Order: sequence, then C-alpha cells, then structure tokens
Amino acid sequence: MLNKSKLKLTFITLGSVILMGFSLSLLNLVDYGTDPFSFMNLSISEKLGWNFGNWQILLNVLMFVPVILFGRRQIGLGTLFNMTLVGYTVDVCALIWQKIGFDTLIDSTLSRVMLMIPSLALFIFVAAVYMSAELGTAPYDALPLIISEHLPWIPFRLIRVIWDFTAILVGWLAGGRVHIVTVLMALFLGQAVALVKSKLFPE
Repeated sequence: MLNKSKLKLTFITLGSVILMGFSLSLLNLVDYGTDPFSFMNLSISEKLGWNFGNWQILLNVLMFVPVILFGRRQIGLGTLFNMTLVGYTVDVCALIWQKIGFDTLIDSTLSRVMLMIPSLALFIFVAAVYMSAELGTAPYDALPLIISEHLPWIPFRLIRVIWDFTAILVGWLAGGRVHIVTVLMALFLGQAVALVKSKLFPE
C-alpha cells in the first residue's frame, strides 16, 4: 500500500506528465519545433496517418523491452505514465484547440513567439518536476543511460546528443520539418531541465 509521501509523488508525477503533453500540444501548434522524441513521433505518425498517441505508445512499448532487459531500476510508475499519457494528452488537447478555434488565433509570428515562450518554459519546468519525483524514467530517456553504462569511456552528454540528433534525423527522413527549437532542445534541454531541477529542488 502506498504511504502518503509516495501517493503525493505519484500524483505530482501524473500531473507533470499530463502537463508535458499539454505544453507539447501548444509547441506543436506554434510549429517552431518540439523535443526530438516528440518531433520524431509526430513526423512518423503523420507519415503513417496514425494518431500521435497510438504511434507513441507503440514505439514506447518497443523501447521498453530493452529497458526491462538491461535497466529495470529505471522503471517505475512515472515510466508507465510517460509511456501512455503524453501522446494521448497531445491528441486530446489538439482536438480541443481545433474545436474552440484556438488554433486559428495563432496566425502570426508574434502570436507564435508569445505562445512558444511560456509553453517551452512550462515543458522544462514540468520535466524537472517529473525528474525530481524519481518514480521512473521514460524508455526514450532510459536507453541512453543504459548505453552509457556499457560505454563508460564515452561521456554521457555526447551519447545523449547523438541519441537526440538520431531522433531528429529519423523524423526528418519521415518528412518532418526540422525547426530551431528542436535543434536547441537536442543541444540544451537536458542542461536546462537539470538547472531548473537544481534550483527548485535542491538535494
């Protein structure tokens, strides 16, 4: 049975994951780029004609297999929340934006930039909260950690950058347009999240 502290962390993690999907839906609406994994999945799902959530959960399940085999300590409730909820939250929010006509309001460079800045800030903040709860790592994030453990002579930062740019390459090959925000996230998102985490949740 979960104690109160664990239950609180579970709800915090759940809320963080849902807000990740919410912020990603806004970044997708702005169309200046998302994080590399989302960019890859958005590109592939559009190419296949699938819902983003359906494709993302399928890929997450496939990526989950090596995590089970080689990195079980990375698995927790947060892993399952991330695998199943981010993509579908994006889909639901996108439907809402379309139904209420919000997407038609984002029709200028100024409006896109004004929406992008808080959306990106929210994404970084909730990602830091998600990490701080330490209830499991998403398969996409767990795999470079596992690779790093088997290649200790290569800096993890380099492995992570290669990992993210590989996702960008796959997304581009699937027909996605690479925007500056996606490239910047590949280079600096991990550092930004770690900085926010250290400031807001010092150990």
